[in-house]
Amino acid sequence: MTLAFLISAHTDPVHLARLVKSLPEDAAFFIHVDLKTDLTPFLPLAEDPRVHLLRRRINVVWGSIRQVEYQMELIREALSTGPFHRLIAISGLDYPLWSNARIVEFFSHLGDRELLQGIRMTHQGTAAANYRRYRWLNAHPWKPGTMANQLRVALQWLIYGAGFRKPLSFRSQGVEYHLHKGASWWGISGELAAYVLHEWDTNKRLVNYFSTAFCPDETFIQTVAFNSRFASRCLLQEGRYTSLAALTPLTYIDYDPVIKVLTEEDWPVLQQSGKMFCRKTMTGTSDALLDRIDRERQFSTL
Repeated sequence: MTLAFLISAHTDPVHLARLVKSLPEDAAFFIHVDLKTDLTPFLPLAEDPRVHLLRRRINVVWGSIRQVEYQMELIREALSTGPFHRLIAISGLDYPLWSNARIVEFFSHLGDRELLQGIRMTHQGTAAANYRRYRWLNAHPWKPGTMANQLRVALQWLIYGAGFRKPLSFRSQGVEYHLHKGASWWGISGELAAYVLHEWDTNKRLVNYFSTAFCPDETFIQTVAFNSRFASRCLLQEGRYTSLAALTPLTYIDYDPVIKVLTEEDWPVLQQSGKMFCRKTMTGTSDALLDRIDRERQFSTL
């Protein structure tokens, strides 16, 4: 079982080094550091032969197609280095709750199942409202509070107010795509990863749709997968959309109202979550929790 961890990072190289050290020794690590971040403190990580720091770095803009772009660069680098049985997307502020033996065993017994969860956003009513607004110019690194940024947002609302709605389904290259939403943290096969990357590289209409979409890092891979032959292997959430937490199969995240930095007081809920990873943990604030997790993982029978 060969595992590749695809890691997005923009801060806390100390925690990132601890994260890499905590995971299976025979795994590979592909790390994208946001272009806005000074790379120098992250360079010692590359002394580990298992670690691949991406040379092509993206200036990540939250909620924009730039987030999908770095996802695709991580997949591209892993596939060009592999092959790997599983590509597992995590962030540099995650930490494993399971022992490495349990992680490896879990992925070894998945068969052809994909750890990619999603829900179809068609007919989700107000829960889909964010996806009905065109997000033009979102990929530009606008500074909050500037006149240019205010004009951009005003233009988007003006177009929306004029009655223009972004469709939740569209056709491209003979395929009817229905928008699906999930989390950015998943574990997929090399086969599905190669298919998603091919669509990114060759399906221009598909990419153009997501270039004006809200948070496409949570919808692009899901939409491609759930409208393909891989759909039956993925985890389709039925019914009404309730929360992003319900669509995050591997990682415990306290999303409400913003992502909480976890501390030792969160240990009981982490134990009960059954999740493989937790997010978000940071050097200084989360040290006692991470020490507790390390002790528990060391003495775990799996």
